[in-house]
Amino acid sequence: MDFPFHADSSAKAKLSDLARLMDASLANTQYIDGMAASRLLGTVFGAYRDGTSDRYTGNDPFLAKAARDSQLFGLSLAAAFDLATNAEYLHGRVVNSKWIYCHREGDPPRVYYSFLKQCPKCCLDKGLEDRLKGAQHKPTSHHIGEITTVVTALLLQLIAAANEEPFRIATITKQSHDVDAIGYRDDLIVLFEIKASPMVTFPLVAELPEPLLTDRDGEPAEYPQHALVDMNLAEVDLALYVPHRDWLISLGKKRGGSWPYDDLSSFFLKPGNFLEFLSAWIELYEAYRIPKTQRRDRNLKLAYLVNGWGDEIDSNKTKPGLGRTDDIKKGTYQLLKFGAYYRDDAANTKVRGALVANLDPLFLRADYVDKLADVRWARSHEFIPAGDSLLIRRDSLRHLYDAILTFNQPIINDQNIAQIFDLGQVAQALASGKLDKFLREWCLSGPDSIADQVAQDGKLF
Repeated sequence: MDFPFHADSSAKAKLSDLARLMDASLANTQYIDGMAASRLLGTVFGAYRDGTSDRYTGNDPFLAKAARDSQLFGLSLAAAFDLATNAEYLHGRVVNSKWIYCHREGDPPRVYYSFLKQCPKCCLDKGLEDRLKGAQHKPTSHHIGEITTVVTALLLQLIAAANEEPFRIATITKQSHDVDAIGYRDDLIVLFEIKASPMVTFPLVAELPEPLLTDRDGEPAEYPQHALVDMNLAEVDLALYVPHRDWLISLGKKRGGSWPYDDLSSFFLKPGNFLEFLSAWIELYEAYRIPKTQRRDRNLKLAYLVNGWGDEIDSNKTKPGLGRTDDIKKGTYQLLKFGAYYRDDAANTKVRGALVANLDPLFLRADYVDKLADVRWARSHEFIPAGDSLLIRRDSLRHLYDAILTFNQPIINDQNIAQIFDLGQVAQALASGKLDKFLREWCLSGPDSIADQVAQDGKLF
């Protein structure tokens, strides 16, 4: 699909710059294995389609509630975002140092590779009594931005594929550009400002055959509980650990290539496995969406597993989606800039802007978004004096937010965007098999694809 005609726009230079910098492959970055992430997402949504069509959800209280609230598909997008981001945090980034040693009474010894500053198991019954300085592993902020942008763009591509009229998604390769990604068709360009961040990144775990020993006053002694230890990972079986379900998802031994993507893709070929993951994820979501001061009992401790709890600085920097007030403020300015510098309503091709995140601000939404959601603006010369009043043509008023595209509670004011990003329509397209060809291309892509296993199982497509 060619980039839309824009030579008649007063912003043609800026739009031409976007056309030059865009990458429709969504994988032109050194910070994420976009092809492997596509395979994982394709597998996940094939499993979701099969699982929900077979009504696996009715016996699970978290899935059933989400289905009653018409939130199940949107939350599956948010959970899949976290899963793909989690996989990339581990892909080529796992190191030997600073594993949390945990040997609870009655349990075998374990070590955890955690993205938070606490033991992921013990915090559920002991709270945050023992914050572990130096235990946190995560990519740099710059790398996280690249990872979350590409994963978000892939999910936007999935959504766009459900449309009758083709709509293309591309990322912008210049990292300092004020546009993160774009979507386009013949008569429309949508500029995306992406402010995405995972709600949960599950830790790695390894079960040890025996306790780890250190030297204490010349005598062998077991490492103290929650000591940070170095691990030789050459022959160690690893698993992704879902602490509140005490569930281990086997990842085998750490290796090169697309580890752990393809191990996860193989695991999630079984529809029930993704629905179990989705249920566990929604349980954390339901705990986290309660305002912090109102959380009680189990919900209080479940929230310890969510990014953005931690210390005060961590809480601000790692809140999921639009949970950071700074991101709401910066994103709001970017949408104003898109309208002022890229939009020319006299041109043939419409230009719109959307703030995109995996999750809305949740309990901060009422204070930071809701009263701005219907704000519209115009330039001073577009107002015509009429006595004590000012008149303006309706089509001269621009929305502050053409759209806030989140997977849980989107706000869409522009009808062009509403038609493209209708999650109910996408869910129906997925259930009917309309997206099978698209998902198949994702699943079977790449030289190290899981094509043989998909063909052997014959379940997804």
